[in-house]
Amino acid sequence: MSTLAHVFEAAGMATVALGSIRKQIESGAPPRGLWCDFPLGRPLGKPGDPAFQQRVLEAAFALLDSPDPVLAVFDESIPD
Repeated sequence: MSTLAHVFEAAGMATVALGSIRKQIESGAPPRGLWCDFPLGRPLGKPGDPAFQQRVLEAAFALLDSPDPVLAVFDESIPD
């Protein structure tokens, strides 16, 4: 996924990668990444909680303002 993000970035399109496995998103080094400590299969967090999912999306979209590579951590976690 990070390779594709770099291809899009080279073409002038900004990208943000969401990841639930910290080592994977760190090693992939996307231009902009948001690590979310959520169970696998729940990239936006809590099912049926649109307010929580909105916060995740807002955190991801906020990374688009960063011109430099960045790996941010979402401030809430969901236990498995």
